[in-house]
Amino acid sequence: MTRATIIFMMMLVSGPVARAAEATTPPVASVPADSVIETLEVKREEVKAPEHESLRFLKDHRVFVRAQLDRLRTQVTREHTAGAEILDARYLKLQEMSTAIAAAQDTIGGEQARAAQQSLLCSVTELGKLEASLDRMDSLLVDERTRLLWLEKDFLGHQETALVIVIRGLPANALPSGISITEEGDVTHVALSDTDRASLARGGIAQIYHEFVEPRTHALQVKLEGGVWDTHPASVVTLEATRDHLTFLELDLSSAATTLSSLNTRVWYR
Repeated sequence: MTRATIIFMMMLVSGPVARAAEATTPPVASVPADSVIETLEVKREEVKAPEHESLRFLKDHRVFVRAQLDRLRTQVTREHTAGAEILDARYLKLQEMSTAIAAAQDTIGGEQARAAQQSLLCSVTELGKLEASLDRMDSLLVDERTRLLWLEKDFLGHQETALVIVIRGLPANALPSGISITEEGDVTHVALSDTDRASLARGGIAQIYHEFVEPRTHALQVKLEGGVWDTHPASVVTLEATRDHLTFLELDLSSAATTLSSLNTRVWYR
């Protein structure tokens, strides 16, 4: 039987006496002698954020981190099928020349600006500086001329537009000793060798000219030389040189009877 039940039964037995006692005397709570009173103090715990969250993350995911480290330790071999290509030295030379041109332009611009400010030369020292500046500009012009010559040589060495002149047939008169080809004042003399003569005698052809030319219209003056041919006039042959192609000009010597104006020609391209 609990303590609350005992107190409730005592209240029922006492009846009005108990109620009268309550009216005159305040109730006094009785505490059994063998009971123990405990005092509990409740405090809120302060939760502090961890100082190193990254360490906590690594600890929580250590299995994943170890797996990734194992993958890094594994050696992976990859094969590349693409091979290295040889770089043309001309590109490096062009880049070097471009850098030199830019530096020269900056130097010339600085010299021109400095020369514009020197409106009055007051001493021999300033005259010496001006002379040194002119010498420097002269040196830059020499370098520029060298670069232009290199570019011209490179262009002539890599272009594909060329003219080839061949001859065939035997003239009615004696075979000429040579042929001259003139264009814009430039004269090229070609002597016929014994091999050329033997080829023409057998009905073959002989090549007498092979040079790179500009892709444009060319007007050539062709003249037979040697013996009776020195008194005959030259013949003018006009042809169109196609860019990046070989232009062949064939001269038929058998048509040169008494005058070179009747020389037959044929042009084809390759």
